[in-house]
Amino acid sequence: MDAQVKQELLTRVHELYERDAFGGIIELLEPQLEELEFELALELSRAYINLGNTMGQGKGDELYLQANALLDKFGLQGKEHAPFLFYKGYALFKLGLVNDALIRFNRALRFVKFGVDDSLLPTIERMKALCESFDPDNTENKLSAADDALLDAHIKEYLGTYQILFKTDRYELLHIKPNEEHPWNLIVTKGLAGKKLNVPLGVDELTNSHVELALCLPPEWEFSTSEEYNLWPINALCELINFILAGHEFVGFGYTFSNDKPWHSSTDFSGGMLTALGGYNQRAQEAILSDGSYVRFFELVFLYPMELAFRKSHDAAALIELFVQKGVRPSPVRKRSDVCAAPTMVAKI
Repeated sequence: MDAQVKQELLTRVHELYERDAFGGIIELLEPQLEELEFELALELSRAYINLGNTMGQGKGDELYLQANALLDKFGLQGKEHAPFLFYKGYALFKLGLVNDALIRFNRALRFVKFGVDDSLLPTIERMKALCESFDPDNTENKLSAADDALLDAHIKEYLGTYQILFKTDRYELLHIKPNEEHPWNLIVTKGLAGKKLNVPLGVDELTNSHVELALCLPPEWEFSTSEEYNLWPINALCELINFILAGHEFVGFGYTFSNDKPWHSSTDFSGGMLTALGGYNQRAQEAILSDGSYVRFFELVFLYPMELAFRKSHDAAALIELFVQKGVRPSPVRKRSDVCAAPTMVAKI
């Protein structure tokens, strides 16, 4: 980016910050997304975070995810940069990844430049103390080395050889490319099972307190672009992961949640449900940890508003039966028929 253009953008950004016009900063910088260098990327990430902070509980998660994803692109440049580490930690904290956030805040303190980052120092200290005050159950959700190795072997044997798509201190997103037997892209978590779920009365704890999640995407899915058109399913998966890690709600087969609006302008999907891992045999659906407890693998499938409404008054099996009856595969798709929509009438002429 031209130096003069960069300076003009920075000047405009600072003017907008004076008015708390965070949306205006996003509108200014997002069209330049592919050309943004480090300093402007920090300003855009900061705007995402600040706008997210103006929203209600849980409403800003998409903005925090966007900030986190943008910062990840500049990880090497930011590894010894206090503001970068602070924004990264703050986004992770807002997404419920308290332990990951604490690591960034501690590191940020090492690289504060006195006379430059002085105003940031008390904020970093405050966020560090807040992270340390959290319930230890929220920061000890990591698999042991032995269990990580067991899960790794299970995934390679039953799901396939993978590449790491995304990694935090708590979990990894693994990408298994299409093959002849499974002609789709499989995204699967490894490490989420470190969180032991609170199991409701009557549900067996041994076999239902650990989960890993998966997402199937079409074989032509483009992973080399950062466009939201391609990122929204993975962002939705990350939102669910963060919800599980930060919360206390039981999550298992049939668990359903709504986004209250379409995940992205390119789709009408506005929620999701966990099902068995379609297209894989029963052995692939579960792994056994070193203490004898089971890890269940569930697939996230996306749902339309009418399907979500149907699910509210019916069990998951009834909705899955509709997919079977109408011959509609719930995944992997960008678009499919809505199994709860009324059939279109064709006029006779």
